[in-house]
Amino acid sequence: MSIRYRRLMPGLALVLAMTGCATLDRESCLSADWQLIGFSDGVAGREASRLEQHRDACSEYGVVPRMDQYLQGYDRGVRRYCTAANGYRQARAGKAPGTVCHAEQQAEFVRGFELGTKAHQQVARLESARHELSILISEQRADLRERDDKREQLIMEGISSDTRAFLLSEIDELEHEIRLRHLQIKQQQQAVRMETRYLQDLEADLRKQL
Repeated sequence: MSIRYRRLMPGLALVLAMTGCATLDRESCLSADWQLIGFSDGVAGREASRLEQHRDACSEYGVVPRMDQYLQGYDRGVRRYCTAANGYRQARAGKAPGTVCHAEQQAEFVRGFELGTKAHQQVARLESARHELSILISEQRADLRERDDKREQLIMEGISSDTRAFLLSEIDELEHEIRLRHLQIKQQQQAVRMETRYLQDLEADLRKQL
């Protein structure tokens, strides 16, 4: 076992005394490839304490995790996780930065994460513009349905002149709102297109910096 792994052993021994949540089922425990499990945890940015959860899950079936193998896989996974490109992906998706990167890997991960944060901020602006457009379209559809309903009421037999006048007044108001909102929808559609283009240009520039 390497010096680095021996240094990790005391900390992991403490971790293995903690209570965790079950993570593996019976079949997974009995056929476990502990290097692969460690790699999967590392590449996902999980803490090494995840091993305790695997131990709890497998203890019911009499299976004890192979710590050496797990750590070997975990170390490879962490190296894959702690890259500038992955830092970018994590930040763009709005995820919190992991705390598993070692000192020599941290700088690259953080550099990518900072670039990804800029992309995420623009993604948020685009999503906000799309959400506002969705609201406008929903409101427009509701007013169109209400206007059509009132038009149908106008041609019903037996309605009074007062009711007819009231319906005509409401239809006029709805028509006015529909026309105004139609312009708002056009403007918001343009805003969405602009935010989309800006995100595409921004990401092209940011990826060049990775």
